[in-house]
Amino acid sequence: MSNFKDSPKFTNHNDYYTPKSAWEQIKHFLEVRGHKRIFEPFLLNSNEQSKHYLEELGFSVIGNKNVDFLDETTWDLEMERKYYDCIVSNPPFERIKSFKDRKDNLKYKCIKKLIDNDKPFIILMNSTNMFQKWFMELVEGETGGWIKFIFPSKKIQYDKYKEGGEEKEDTGKQCSFNSIYVCYKLLDKNEWI
Repeated sequence: MSNFKDSPKFTNHNDYYTPKSAWEQIKHFLEVRGHKRIFEPFLLNSNEQSKHYLEELGFSVIGNKNVDFLDETTWDLEMERKYYDCIVSNPPFERIKSFKDRKDNLKYKCIKKLIDNDKPFIILMNSTNMFQKWFMELVEGETGGWIKFIFPSKKIQYDKYKEGGEEKEDTGKQCSFNSIYVCYKLLDKNEWI
């Protein structure tokens, strides 16, 4: 699930979901490395669309809408680590308003926890984040050079759902923005697709 609070055009609610085509684009990167069991940790209070799409693509997926990745009382870190090869997700993000307050921000906490978890991952992010000071701090200071990127050749068209994520909203308009896949311990070099 994505949160477009980074953009002033999306102010009502943030039920934007990743389409199946976004996961199809990266399927081969996972298969080539033998990653068949995926943990989708950011399904909290969602319709679990990404989990279903990843399963349709042939992956075994751990995760559900009752798991809060930032709260380990909702999942067992050690047990789960044995049952998945990598993490694939589109985390819920909120805009980081200042570098000083970054550590209290949901987006920062999610990425920091993913890095601290030290398992391979691919997450979707707005491409502008890779130029932010807070992101550079995490990438350069914490990852030992393991962060690489997959750059899609076009914008990803996100699915808009009515509040609660149960019913798709038919607005007649596409919701898209320039996204990148941020990869940790998964690629040897940046890739373009």
